[in-house]
Amino acid sequence: MKTFIKAVIAGIAISMGGVIYLTLENHIAGSFLFTIGLFTIYTFGFYLFTGKVCYIIEEKPSYLLTVLLVYIGNFAGTTGTGAIFRHTKLARLTAHASEIVSLKLSDTLFSTFVMAMMCGVMMCIAVVGFQTIRDGIGKYFALVLPVMVFILSGYEHSIADMFYFTMAGAWSAKAFLYILVISAGNLTGGCLIPMAKKYLKEEALPVHS
Repeated sequence: MKTFIKAVIAGIAISMGGVIYLTLENHIAGSFLFTIGLFTIYTFGFYLFTGKVCYIIEEKPSYLLTVLLVYIGNFAGTTGTGAIFRHTKLARLTAHASEIVSLKLSDTLFSTFVMAMMCGVMMCIAVVGFQTIRDGIGKYFALVLPVMVFILSGYEHSIADMFYFTMAGAWSAKAFLYILVISAGNLTGGCLIPMAKKYLKEEALPVHS
């Protein structure tokens, strides 16, 4: 239950970032302030699907159940927040959200998967960087810069997209299909660097004195 609650709160945090991105016309400023969601999640120890997938390679198979639970919690947090916001003055953002969602749903599934995979790579850099870099300034640069890159590059983040789809009132069978493809891409991309590191470590030649 604690895992699910932390995942729901993470979904709410991503929704906070989504609101500011929809609000600002300046994409650079919007992408920078969107990181308030990630800042909140990893400062206070909440759980985000696109962060959890980065550790699948290192964990036991049972860890996949945790990832699934986090995914469901993130879905509940983003869609619940989006549904509530549609009944506040933030409803003015639905038009912009609809434009964004329309563009996403006009893309091919292959392109969508690739864009999601690249987002997964960026999220892995951000999450692992934040959790391993000891320098106080460096760890926050590691968190902010990859997120700005994936947003400005048009890469697809499944949890953020859940919020945009909800704000746009655009859920449909096609929308669910795209979210599943994006989620699969995020998972694949999030595992790429850990898999490469594990392979290179195993293939490393022994050092002789």
